Amino acid sequence: MSAKAIGKAGGLLAGTVFAMAALATGARAADYNVQGFIRQEPAIKLTDEENPYNQQGNIFNGRTVTLDSTGLGGVVTTTTRPIDGADNAFNLMATRLEVDFQANFNSNWSGFAKLRGYFQPDIFDGYGNPEFFETDLWSGGRGTFLEANGRNYMVDLPSLYLDYADGPVWLRLGNQQIAWGESLFFRVLDVPNGLDLRRHLLLDLVAEEFADERVAAPGVRGSYRVTNDIEIEGFTQLFSPSVLANPDTPYNVIPSQFTIHQEEGFDDAEGSMNVGGRVQAQLGDLALQAIAVNRRNPDGVFHWTDSGDPILGGTPFSMSNTGVYSAQEWFTYAGMARLNGFAGFNTAIREFQPATGGLGAAEVPTQALAAAELDFFFQALGPLRGHIARVYPRENIFGLGANYVVNAGAGSFFDQLVIRSEFTWTPDKTFTSPDLSRSHIVEDEYVASLVFEKYHRFSQEFPATFMVLQYLFKSESDMFGRHLSGMGATGARTSGLPEGEDSFNAIAFAVQQPFPNLIWRADFSVLYDVNGGALIQPGLKWKPNEAWTAEVFANVTLSDGGNDDIIDTIDWADEVTFRITYQF
Repeated sequence: MSAKAIGKAGGLLAGTVFAMAALATGARAADYNVQGFIRQEPAIKLTDEENPYNQQGNIFNGRTVTLDSTGLGGVVTTTTRPIDGADNAFNLMATRLEVDFQANFNSNWSGFAKLRGYFQPDIFDGYGNPEFFETDLWSGGRGTFLEANGRNYMVDLPSLYLDYADGPVWLRLGNQQIAWGESLFFRVLDVPNGLDLRRHLLLDLVAEEFADERVAAPGVRGSYRVTNDIEIEGFTQLFSPSVLANPDTPYNVIPSQFTIHQEEGFDDAEGSMNVGGRVQAQLGDLALQAIAVNRRNPDGVFHWTDSGDPILGGTPFSMSNTGVYSAQEWFTYAGMARLNGFAGFNTAIREFQPATGGLGAAEVPTQALAAAELDFFFQALGPLRGHIARVYPRENIFGLGANYVVNAGAGSFFDQLVIRSEFTWTPDKTFTSPDLSRSHIVEDEYVASLVFEKYHRFSQEFPATFMVLQYLFKSESDMFGRHLSGMGATGARTSGLPEGEDSFNAIAFAVQQPFPNLIWRADFSVLYDVNGGALIQPGLKWKPNEAWTAEVFANVTLSDGGNDDIIDTIDWADEVTFRITYQF
């Protein structure tokens, strides 16, 4: 589909909606505005390391591994994972088109629509023809509600809504994002919407604060200003889950030896509504807010499920040359996925009786015996894929936020320093268990952030520098929502036996410096996991005129490789991203 055809189709749809809105509101004419951009977005790899969660980047490809089932009276053999590796220069080579349609119908009614088209050509070595965008959620393979896609393109309407404003009353009706909270990297109060990870995972510019990733959905949102200092807001919105990067695509982070069954879990949640409310109050230099949200968890939780395999049906396994080849690979990738390889094996046996018992499988008391039993089955059946289901439990989230502006006098570095804190409590939150049991972990979770934000002019020759320093605490899961009991490793990283962590703690720092005449801007951001991982993102933006913009930013990942920090999961993703944008 060409960019011209995409724009024409989107313009027709937006125009139709706005024309209907004009009729509905009794407007005779509307003030329309159309603008947009087209952008090329390549991401060039900085290392020769491939994504280890994909078939072509599997760290066991081409390695001869011993299969030892002598602990169960078996034999010693060897196996070699025969899948060829890949040698890619790019993680991304996308073309993006976005067109915004704005309309003002009268003093009360206005409308906005955003059309987004995204094309990812087949340039990747060894990946074959993966499904970049089709997914088993909405009908027709759509990942989001207002989307059309194919294997390597998607077209969607992340915004298509009408606004109504009359004095203290404001309403928004239609497909929309709801962005609460103001933390970089961290999402504390930003709980209404999930994230779409198919395009660039979470590796876009930090300053954009998930604007391209946040999943829009149809809903109604409104607010009422009680006084000049107090505002009440509420929403109800169709549930739409986070969209995972598909297996064997460049930014996939779930081991592709798994098959993820999403359709049944989504069918159960489809049509559900999320609801929430927020109260904001301004007390001089102190701003307060409180939120309450009842939602389906958009990220979902996972557990073993029946594979439906003709031979191994009734178990969570199927025979496939894209599966796991050895106990060594099983335990290594369990650790990489923050799972417990030993407990996961026993759970698969226990929860899928009598089918697993019919194959001669039995729970075992030690990891050594589990490894022997796994190798026995790999010797007898060949490589095996694991099958997991994704479901979306409902949860309640309660939160508080506070902003305080320091008045320290003109010239002081601390003058106009913004101190911000956000906190949420989710009682009885459901998590994926590291053994992938259908009995999920249920615990209260507390999340908190502390933010210091400042604009400061260090020189009269340069515009003010923006700086932000943040701290994040989570009591039960990491920044990706994985339960902390799956973190770390007992002994070697390849043991697949997690030690667990008591809490997740991270620090972030970002600075943004415009240059004179605002033609250049420098960015620098760091996310540091106190367990030893860091994401460093320097960037530079050049905007010589209104039409053209060029940006470059790098993602540099550092991890000590102990299965205990979040950066370890993306430690292969070192890259430099370029953006060349033409605005019209």
